Amino acid sequence: MFWKKRATQGGRLTLHIGIHRTGTTGLQRALAANRDRLKAQGKCYPFDGTNHQDIAWALHRGKMNGQQLVKKLAPYAADGHLILSGEDFCIHRDLSWLAPLKDVYNVEVIVYLRRQDHWVMSWYNQHVKWPFSRRHSVMTPKEFLGCIDEFYWLDFDAMLSRWADALGHDKIRVRVIEKGQVTDAITDFLSLVNLDKSRLEMAQALQNDSLPTEMLEYVRPTGMFDIKNPERVAIIEFLQAVAKSAGYNARTVYTAAERQEILARFASSNAAAGKTWFGTDNLFQEGPPDDGGLYVEGTLAAVGKYDDLMRHALRALGRHQD
Repeated sequence: MFWKKRATQGGRLTLHIGIHRTGTTGLQRALAANRDRLKAQGKCYPFDGTNHQDIAWALHRGKMNGQQLVKKLAPYAADGHLILSGEDFCIHRDLSWLAPLKDVYNVEVIVYLRRQDHWVMSWYNQHVKWPFSRRHSVMTPKEFLGCIDEFYWLDFDAMLSRWADALGHDKIRVRVIEKGQVTDAITDFLSLVNLDKSRLEMAQALQNDSLPTEMLEYVRPTGMFDIKNPERVAIIEFLQAVAKSAGYNARTVYTAAERQEILARFASSNAAAGKTWFGTDNLFQEGPPDDGGLYVEGTLAAVGKYDDLMRHALRALGRHQD
């Protein structure tokens, strides 16, 4: 069984390894805001941060090893079932750091997958509104699509196989974010780790909403990389309010043909992962892409004039004050 302990091991350690853009931010905020309530249920979300990305990156860059992580976790070992959450655990190619943890803990992994065409659009949006690199933050959608090989963790079969080789197939729980499978990652995760959601305060579990698609071209040429908080948050919230006021509803900047090319690139990997983890060639159940909700370049002319933007901004601000 997936959750069965080995008799020779100590406590249980769950690693939530991502991937990005699958509801991870909301889940991490919920866990961080409920540390005391988790403890009352025998769970521990260690340290003080919202997530454990610092640990994921320290391990990835060789600035921390498995023995050091065991030592870092030691003060919390008696607090119950430990939970670490960091999206960038999924990018690790070298998982040798897991070996020392396996000597101390019953290590388990939960990972959420999102169909690659949806993921690339969401990841582009993320890099424009909240960029991790200057280079990606100012790319056009087509330029960003040309970087897809950099996102090697989208080869889900290879990524999952690495973790299964390190921990064993029965220690990996694979979940798929889409209609008909998992639609609420927070509720799903809490259930998997045996947490009673009704005993938690969920007000902090806010979603990491994408920037409205029609607003991307206002932000991208300027670049958000050098803008820090609280200005960055204020800009994002402003543009979200403007888009809501104007009734914009585009959902993607990639055509159905472009999205199908993305899926074709990962078709064999998805089929292999589906067969390994779900006994089916269809890892994802959603139908093929279409052009519904497509933002067509040039349609910003309707909002591209400065006075139109200000008109929508004033309307949004007026509603906000109401």
